[in-house]
Order: sequence, then structure tokens, then C-alpha cells
Amino acid sequence: MRDRNIQFLPECHADTALLRHFIPDHGRSIHSFGCPEVARTMLSPKADDYRLIGMVDNDPDLDTRCKGFFKTFELVKQEHKVIFRQNLIRQQYLIIIDRAVESFLLWNAEQIGLQMNEYGFGATVKLLKVQTKSPTIETDPNYLQLLTDLHTRQAPGFQTLERILNDLITT
Repeated sequence: MRDRNIQFLPECHADTALLRHFIPDHGRSIHSFGCPEVARTMLSPKADDYRLIGMVDNDPDLDTRCKGFFKTFELVKQEHKVIFRQNLIRQQYLIIIDRAVESFLLWNAEQIGLQMNEYGFGATVKLLKVQTKSPTIETDPNYLQLLTDLHTRQAPGFQTLERILNDLITT
């Protein structure tokens, strides 16, 4: 299979910042507005020109909202609140983050004993969702420091995500 440009498609601003923590080249990621837009992009005629990697939350209605498209992706790995799937027909991949990026962050913080309030964030999914929905979260210094500390302190989900992303960009 010929080499293709890698393009990441994170579905929300908090996911975009999380991805860019590991892949700082902003040209490799396009913020998408929800999983339906990620699916539409992967189904577009130009999709074959790229090696697309979607990054979505594990919403209960994921398959319904995305018209079952992601059901065509086979499970490759599931570990530490990260699910990695691959479409065997196209050179496309899907990274599914826990139930939501907020629960992923909270779980990882708990695993390493990190307190969310030290960064100015709430300790519940509901509070954290309110705080992470704005586009400004992508450049929020407290959020970026939280991501850095979770990574530096080797939170298990961050290690899993890093391995998956490294494998995608090096193979």
C-alpha cells in the first residue's frame, strides 16, 4: 500500500489538545465537530488520499450518530480506557477514548494520585465537561499542564495512547 499523509481527526477541543500534546504538528490534526463529522470525513472521496485516524469518545449512541460506519472497524487493542480499531479495507483507524475525554482524564489522574483541583478543574465528569467544552481549552495553560503532568507521571491511559500514536506515525 502506498504511503499516505497522516491526518488526525479529533472530535472535540479537549481531544484536539490531548492529541496535540503527543503530536504537536498542528498540520496533522483537523478539529472535527463531533463523531458524525469524523465519519463523514472518513467516507469522503478525498479520504483515500490520506491515512486517517479518528479520535472520538465512546458515546453510548456512537454507532447511531455515525450511521454504523465505525462498526466496520475491527478491534486491535483495548487497554486503560483506550480502544484502538482499524478499518481493514481502507487505511483508516479509530481511537476511542473512554466514555468521554473527561472521564479518561479523571481516571488517569486517579491512577497516579493527581488532584484535578490543583489545575483549577472539577473532580467530576459533569464539572469537567463544562470546563473543557470551550475552544479556548486547546490553549488553556492549566489544561496543557494537566496533560503534561499526566504524561510525565506515566498515567496508564496516556502510556497506551502514546504507544498507539507512535505506532501509527512510525509504521
